Amino acid sequence: MPTDTGTLLTRRWAALSIRARLSMIYATALGVMLVIYAVFVYTTVRERFVIEVDHRLDQEVEIAEQALVRDSSGRLFWRMPDRVDGYETLANMLWLDVHLPDGALVYRLAGGYAKNGIADELPFGRRAPGFFSAKLDSGLSLRVLQREIEVDGIRAVIRTAFPEEQVERELASLLWVLTIGLPLAIGAAGISGYWLAGRVLAPVAKMTDEAQSITADRLDARLPIANPNDELGRLGTTFNDLFARLGQSFDQLKRFTSEASHELRTPLTVIRSVGEVALRERRDEAAYRDTIGTMLEEADRLTQLVQSLLMLARADSGRIVLGREAFDLGRLTWDAVNHLRVLAEEKGQQIEVAVSSLMVLGDPAVLRQAVVNILDNAIKHSPPDAVVAIACRTHADLAEITVADQGPGIPAEHLPHLFDRFYRVDAARGRQDGDRRGGFGLGLAIARWAVEAHGGRIEADSAPGKGSVFRIALPRERTLSHPEGTTP
Repeated sequence: MPTDTGTLLTRRWAALSIRARLSMIYATALGVMLVIYAVFVYTTVRERFVIEVDHRLDQEVEIAEQALVRDSSGRLFWRMPDRVDGYETLANMLWLDVHLPDGALVYRLAGGYAKNGIADELPFGRRAPGFFSAKLDSGLSLRVLQREIEVDGIRAVIRTAFPEEQVERELASLLWVLTIGLPLAIGAAGISGYWLAGRVLAPVAKMTDEAQSITADRLDARLPIANPNDELGRLGTTFNDLFARLGQSFDQLKRFTSEASHELRTPLTVIRSVGEVALRERRDEAAYRDTIGTMLEEADRLTQLVQSLLMLARADSGRIVLGREAFDLGRLTWDAVNHLRVLAEEKGQQIEVAVSSLMVLGDPAVLRQAVVNILDNAIKHSPPDAVVAIACRTHADLAEITVADQGPGIPAEHLPHLFDRFYRVDAARGRQDGDRRGGFGLGLAIARWAVEAHGGRIEADSAPGKGSVFRIALPRERTLSHPEGTTP
């Protein structure tokens, strides 16, 4: 049952608004502090009253001790006038009495608080000297000081009393004020806390209203930020950055969808057009073979495009599990060069290779695809009889592969988008009409994913008319000693 009650209270608390919860927390915290302060004040005042009463009692006993003298017959008598140095004796007491050690009463004098005569007597008893509290049969509470004295060889006991009801009345008045004032103060704290919370959370309300109006078509909108340096301002800045990234992702997705549909439609259109032309009239066997070859070539391009798209989709969803093994990056570079050497020879190009044997940790098949894509890009965009240089060496504790081509170069404004999917600088670097070996604009995107999945980075440096240099930097496992330029 207590568990159910606690769960219900937790749910109700969670259902409250942040403003209400902050107000309640503020009021509760202030209420606890006020209660502690009230207890402290009450205890301090009460202790102070007791100290004041005890001081009065002690003062009266000292005066009485000086007023007692011994006469010629050996008896004690009171010789003190009503006033001593401006002090009215017994004015602050209820009564004062003097007893002999055997209990015989010597004097009993009424004080200033005994308005109707001396109240019920307090029975005399031997006790340790000092202060104590007592209660008469009438219900009157007393604060009593009892002290033993000696006057000219005669031992006696002086007692003086003060009624505690006055202190109790004053304490009761103080307690009443605290009891009435605390709830009012806590209520005022709750109201002010609710108002302050509203003022503090006002930027959140504005950001909420603006966020509700942001849709996929308004990702360029931003949340209003009053103070970018406080917690709410940093939260708003974070959301604005998120909207910026979402807007960029949506733009990339739109471009990706448009380009993908275009790339998919192109080979399908070619296959359909070639097939329709071939069916219009009878042709010889060679013509049909040429038609079928064209269709198969476009089907192969379509297959490559679908495979690239599937790879990127699987990479985005995290469904590609990379292998983790140590392998020689220099040997992998040589394998990529040997794979594409025929393509370079067809264009009369020369590939210069300078590699070291470097051990790295990762998936060699995935990294090989990245190197092949970069090298294939350099060969395609370099003119005939050009030199494509590829090197593999250590640099700043990293294993680095560089591929330099002698192509037309890339303007600086295109470099930040070079590795985006389907991004092409211009027709010169894209798939031109009649060039069926042209790419889809996915090779560099796949290369970037492969490198970054291994904790590395890929970048490009280029300028129009000066060719391009692509660099792949990977964390190094260890370096082996092999002279540069040799085949592993």
